[in-house]
Amino acid sequence: MESTDPEKLRALDALGLGPDASMADAKAAFRSRAKRLHPDHTPATTETLSQLALAVKAIRYLETSDRLEITLTVTAAEAQSGVSRTVTHKGRSGVFRILPKTVSGMRVSAIGDPAFMANIRVATQSQSQSNRSEFGLNAFIDEFVKGSPASRLAGWLRKARSAA
Repeated sequence: MESTDPEKLRALDALGLGPDASMADAKAAFRSRAKRLHPDHTPATTETLSQLALAVKAIRYLETSDRLEITLTVTAAEAQSGVSRTVTHKGRSGVFRILPKTVSGMRVSAIGDPAFMANIRVATQSQSQSNRSEFGLNAFIDEFVKGSPASRLAGWLRKARSAA
């Protein structure tokens, strides 16, 4: 995340990091500092609270300035009717709502994450058929929501026990 942006350098410095620190380093430094300065662990003085506030301000700035752009390909039918897509790229997940009548070249930000942007590309009919893969809500559910076989078995056992 090497930068010459003075605001970014100040934010990294507030977390005790150098200009070549990654976002993962910044998050780890923030967690460490927040645990150390939190009023549950340290007496709440003006100095500790101001240091904690500075760390919060720094991590918020770094999170919003960590921009990521991707190209999101949709079919012509999806562009015409609108679709939602869940995308994970470089460890960052986002849900993109592509509005009806979207055209190639439009830019959309992820819901709740304005720094995660997608450039929309509407595929032609032949491109969309050759690049078929599972997208959208089903992929999100498969990856994040569906329980493991062990958790499904535990749920089944709980239901069976409560019915008895």
